[in-house]
Amino acid sequence: MLTMKPSCSLFHVVFLVFSLSFSGTGVYAKDLPPRLAKQFNDIKKKTHIGAVSYALIEGDQIVAVGGLGQKSLQDKTPVTADSVIRVGSITKTFTAIAMMKLVEQNKLKLDQPVKDLLPDIPYQNSYPNSPATFAMMLEHTSGLTDFTGKEFNYPTALSLKKAFQVAPEARVARWQPGYHKSYTNVGAGYISAAIEKTTQQDYDTWFNNNILKAMGMKDSQLHWSEDLQKKLVAGYDSDLKTRIPYWHTLFRAFGNLNTTARDMSQFLLLMVNQGMLDKKPFLQASSIQRMESPKTTLAAKQGLSLGYGLGVRSELFKGHRIYQHGGDADGYISHFGYNKESKRGYIVVINAYKHSILRQYTAALKNWVIEDLKKPTSPIVADVDTEHLNSLVGAYNQTAYRFAPKTRSTITISLENEKLVSKVGNRKRILFSVSKWLYRYKDDPEATLAFIQTPNGDLHLQNGNNSYIKAAN
Repeated sequence: MLTMKPSCSLFHVVFLVFSLSFSGTGVYAKDLPPRLAKQFNDIKKKTHIGAVSYALIEGDQIVAVGGLGQKSLQDKTPVTADSVIRVGSITKTFTAIAMMKLVEQNKLKLDQPVKDLLPDIPYQNSYPNSPATFAMMLEHTSGLTDFTGKEFNYPTALSLKKAFQVAPEARVARWQPGYHKSYTNVGAGYISAAIEKTTQQDYDTWFNNNILKAMGMKDSQLHWSEDLQKKLVAGYDSDLKTRIPYWHTLFRAFGNLNTTARDMSQFLLLMVNQGMLDKKPFLQASSIQRMESPKTTLAAKQGLSLGYGLGVRSELFKGHRIYQHGGDADGYISHFGYNKESKRGYIVVINAYKHSILRQYTAALKNWVIEDLKKPTSPIVADVDTEHLNSLVGAYNQTAYRFAPKTRSTITISLENEKLVSKVGNRKRILFSVSKWLYRYKDDPEATLAFIQTPNGDLHLQNGNNSYIKAAN
């Protein structure tokens, strides 16, 4: 099993799970838009990836859904829209959907401190004035680092109660909750425990009935079974040959969704149409918008709107905002994304731990999502006095981390020709002021990083994903 991986971790919407056509010369995608079909087949031929799942939607219509390739190296059964694949950490987006469902029913609150509802579950926090909330667990701002190796490698499925007993000593806030975003699989465990306690039902059962089946995802499930194993497209390591055993994730709410392309098209329709499914509200539009919006980091409180919300991360692609999430399920890697202007989006899954292959597919899809959009214009540069700019100059050291690093990265901020300049390694980039505390790079149409001064006088720098603190002079 692969361990300690750094990432685990729409309104045209695309969910890529390829539909196949077979001929004497091989397999080719036939339902995708022509240019995408050619790109997908070229990537398949060049990389020799065994299987690709995909779906595309546009507005409230499914454009394409299917599969490309075969079930395994030995089993020549073609991959179709109904072949079972794993989407890894995209499960976290579903966990957020589950949370918002109960928030809308006034059964749970995002700003509720975790320990108030779950006093017996391990979580040590030495910041009494900054309790970790359920929103922080979903936004990865609880102060927790990721799983230990023991937890990543735990070989069997466990109940939530037993799962929290595997390494309770590791559940410690390493920095103040509500300050820094640092990706961790642990937070989803607390959300599922809260849902279990609130509904008085086993999480897997409640989730299956109230989320998956309710969304029309009839061939999806969180829990392993022998029948599921028979249906799964085989997952492989980066060599595309070494088969990886089924990964029983310690908390199924963080990465254990087993699904199909056809089922995932329902998810894409929900996100692109802001909570609507089959022209009926499954979630309120405000709930989807909250999922898309970071609120609990220092940068978010300063006004930076890009970053990781509740199971959805936003970033700029060629100046356009893409809402997205990726996933890794040991043998499968996946990615979905959507844009609100174009109403296009996608999800694509490949059956090998080879990110360089997935990136080729996602690049083609992102370009498709934005292909009809006008180039965005950059905002007017704000006038910030030189004294304030000088106060931001200095070396900023990495604050938060997913796994304890041997060394921490540094960003150096300098003032050149009355403009702030960031330097990472040998790369220098000019920062343009959007406001006194918010900045962007040259071609960005909105702020992409924020400076924040905390009450104790510390100066922080955050870009929606990473956090740094200014070193003492």
